[in-house]
Amino acid sequence: GPWLELPRQQAWFLAAAMDIGGFAEEVLDVVANVCGDRIVENHDQAARVLDALLQVRGRNRREVAAVLGVSLEQLERCRSRGTEKTRDEVYADFCQVDAIYTWNMLMQRINQAAHWHEEFREMHSAPGDETEDEAADGLEEQKSPCESGESSAPPGLSAASRERARGLLAKHIDAPDPLKQRLVNRLEEEIFERFPEELSYRGTVRQLAANLRRNTMLAAGYALGRVPAQWMILADYEALAPRSIQLQRRVLRNECLKEVRENDETAQSNSTAWAAARGEGLAPPPDNNQ
Repeated sequence: GPWLELPRQQAWFLAAAMDIGGFAEEVLDVVANVCGDRIVENHDQAARVLDALLQVRGRNRREVAAVLGVSLEQLERCRSRGTEKTRDEVYADFCQVDAIYTWNMLMQRINQAAHWHEEFREMHSAPGDETEDEAADGLEEQKSPCESGESSAPPGLSAASRERARGLLAKHIDAPDPLKQRLVNRLEEEIFERFPEELSYRGTVRQLAANLRRNTMLAAGYALGRVPAQWMILADYEALAPRSIQLQRRVLRNECLKEVRENDETAQSNSTAWAAARGEGLAPPPDNNQ
């Protein structure tokens, strides 16, 4: 890949590709050191946690924003505490409100990691005999609204569709059967809660199943309780990609930033050099008969 051609002093730049499971554990450690607890209660605590996470050497802010499910612009706005260098009062108020909204989302993501840690511990320690009974009870609860035709159930999304979705997700999660069933049910319930419409639900299930198949580290992290179920649904698609794809995107963005900083003369010279290297504009080869 192109990352192999980078100088040796940039090796640290590539060594720390984003791992959602490791990042979630790091978030819990930072919260415990900053707040003295696993829960963030206000924006000031969330700001200190975010500053500590972004101070890590080699940490890519774009990848952090993708894991947390926000844009890079929103993340940078939180770092600046919602202040912008502008004389437009309307735009300044908009930035302040957007920063407050983003702080609420970050607090939610941080607390979701703490709650998931306890939830996975309960699922792991629960007796395995109750798994089939719980799944059967959940299936009966899902069938009743669809069979009765109540308006609360989304049209077209039946219990059979949700069961097929569970089967698709279960193919890529490697865990003991009782725990595997609980993890699959929990992940499917989170998808159904976020995307109750049939089109969005099926697209999210297929996308997540494909990411679990391609990114074995993501699937193993979820099976071990390192990756919260909510993060897998709310994170940007870039955060769910395999490590090699993340490194390729990072290098391509780095090269694009270098091209942006070039002036017109340097850009034209580099373009001419690459055209010559690719052999563009060369004369056709002579005929062998002449």
